[in-house]
Amino acid sequence: MKRFSLVLGLALALSLVFVGTAYANFGPHGGYISDTDACAGCHRAHSSFSTITFDPKGGGPVGGEKPYALLVGSAATMTEFCEACHGDAAPGAATNVQSGRFDSGPSGDKTVALGDTGQNVIGDPAGAQIVAYETSSTFNAPLNGGGFGSAAGAEILDTASWEENGSQVYKAVTSTHNMEATGVLWGAGASVSGNTMDLTCTSCHDPHGSANYRLLKDEVQGNKVGGYDDADTPSAFVYSTETGYPTTGEGGWLKHQAGADQMAAYRPDYTAGSSKIAAGTLGNSMSAWCAGCHETYDEQSDWNIDNTVNLTYNYSAFEGAADGGVGAQVRHRHPVDITLTQGDAILAVKAQAVAIDPRIPLEVNTQAGATVRDNHVGCLTCHFAHGSDALMSGWSDAHLVKNAAGIWAPERDTTAGVEPDKGPVGGNANNLAGTSALLRADNRGVCERCHNK
Repeated sequence: MKRFSLVLGLALALSLVFVGTAYANFGPHGGYISDTDACAGCHRAHSSFSTITFDPKGGGPVGGEKPYALLVGSAATMTEFCEACHGDAAPGAATNVQSGRFDSGPSGDKTVALGDTGQNVIGDPAGAQIVAYETSSTFNAPLNGGGFGSAAGAEILDTASWEENGSQVYKAVTSTHNMEATGVLWGAGASVSGNTMDLTCTSCHDPHGSANYRLLKDEVQGNKVGGYDDADTPSAFVYSTETGYPTTGEGGWLKHQAGADQMAAYRPDYTAGSSKIAAGTLGNSMSAWCAGCHETYDEQSDWNIDNTVNLTYNYSAFEGAADGGVGAQVRHRHPVDITLTQGDAILAVKAQAVAIDPRIPLEVNTQAGATVRDNHVGCLTCHFAHGSDALMSGWSDAHLVKNAAGIWAPERDTTAGVEPDKGPVGGNANNLAGTSALLRADNRGVCERCHNK
């Protein structure tokens, strides 16, 4: 939990600073114009007393000491600083990643226009709802990425609007990308020593904007996953089908005034599900972005997107020390950036023969004439990015053991703490068995939703 008392003042200040302003990557992030006021919302050049430091892009720490980020307030960690706006009861942003919901605030929702009467907000005693940033989001509905403390999604049964339902119960997470902690980096590849990393908000997001969707960084773990050339021309990996999102022809989010001009027509949808992600290719997609850290999960040999070669699904043998003792085995994993049509014709595994379950957020193929079966399976078709409240039982609550014949086989868990680590997650002390691996449904419901066996 963040130390809310220390950062409340910062949250209140930011909620006032950003009312009435707009920037290309949305909110105070990116697309800074020549007389921007956004810097002052987060930084102070001479009076910062936050202890947060950063790693310079140009090399190691200056003089043996990391430079300070010059952040406003007293936050001691990057997550604490970000949650001053994006956390519980924080008025600075509607995207509450702590509880995993769009809780309104200055961003409003798709039913609210500037000047509508309704909620009282700071600086508006007359009761008019101030909408600093217009979105297409649904109030109180789950965020596309889930939450770090609580989430909703696994228990939603309304197949017509499973991720847009604003009335469901939020539950404590059973797995997250744990912030401010050292965790196992599954599928990291041999380039990551020890197969672990320290994770915080800025491990994945660039608060100053990027070429990619949702401020996703242009470089992670030393791998290029987007970015700009010397002329500030963007070359994004991840695009969206949201209203007004930059086209592939534009290359992603532009910088400065050109980026602010793009923003004028942009309406992000934080609650419509990951189906708002545009399908890409193996080399340029959401899954390829995730593979900046989880390198081997997008490493398919002999795969050609035009279906001209045989497919093999063998991945790198490296897994590191935290693989439960199985060792550096060649792994076989579900393909990503593959269309349902390709699964029909090549893999002979027809997914949802009659209709596509709307709880499966496929990445949208935007090519002219594309049908739903031309949409893509990606990492976020099965997983949330931030956290999941899914429950694991039966064979989903199991670990591998080597039997007397020397064969590795699954065995159901009986005690907490067996591989993988099944200790408390996200502050939920009762979650002692069955990590949900960020899955969107209880047990292996994500498999059944698609394959319908």
